[in-house]
Amino acid sequence: MIATMLILAFDAKVDMGVVFSKPGGEELKMDIYYPADRSKPAPALLVLHGGAWIGGNRADMAEFCQAAADRGFVAATASYRLAPNSKWPAMLDDAQTAVRYLRANASKLNIDPKKVAATGASAGGHLALLLGFRDTRDSKAGEYATQSSRVKAVLNVFGPTDLTQDYPPAFDFLFQTVLGKPKKDSAEDIRQASPVTFVAPGAAPVFTIHGTADQIVPVMQAKRLDAALKAKKIDTEMVIIEGMGHEAGGKDEGRRKQFLDAVAKGLEFVRKHLG
Repeated sequence: MIATMLILAFDAKVDMGVVFSKPGGEELKMDIYYPADRSKPAPALLVLHGGAWIGGNRADMAEFCQAAADRGFVAATASYRLAPNSKWPAMLDDAQTAVRYLRANASKLNIDPKKVAATGASAGGHLALLLGFRDTRDSKAGEYATQSSRVKAVLNVFGPTDLTQDYPPAFDFLFQTVLGKPKKDSAEDIRQASPVTFVAPGAAPVFTIHGTADQIVPVMQAKRLDAALKAKKIDTEMVIIEGMGHEAGGKDEGRRKQFLDAVAKGLEFVRKHLG
């Protein structure tokens, strides 16, 4: 995955295991990577791991955070609750809490609270998109309640965008695991969990990276999102990598270079839209 692909020279400060939320008493943590130059407030980038909402770890995104910090971001890779122990939308609530934590602690972290973006791979990309398209879901959210959960730009790495279509019946077990009920009984839940549902004027600009050979998240998902954003006149860029699967370029040197180049371009896209 991405963590093995973006190794750069890096010696800046990292705060490991920072507790940002305790839903139901469970400690959720983030690792925060700082740029070498801390002379002024930096833009912040929340980085979310993949794993189909049932697995993965924030440490999977360590090198991605290093790459972002090397480009001037304060990059925070955050944990979130996973299924089957927790059901949707716990994952979204945790990601939104992480954004609010960054804003609430902007002075301490030396970030600009007006310049917060999100990125993620696979399920993490899905969550990052929702952060760009809607504000706090839970009106009773108590943690950092005065802060917005919405981010200003998104770098989406092969994230699911429309869970209502393109997925074969073999994936129905995942809906049961994450939502807690069969897909056939979950039409509205699935629609509410789909980022395309919330594409509207004012949504965050998105840079998407996807591969044509992705057997987990069909490339059509990226194309559907791109079309929906364009229809609402929201800035969107998409890099489709021929032959790349659900991976950071894979073993092919050419595709790996294309992926790394796309990530660099995506981070610049995010910086541009943060102003």
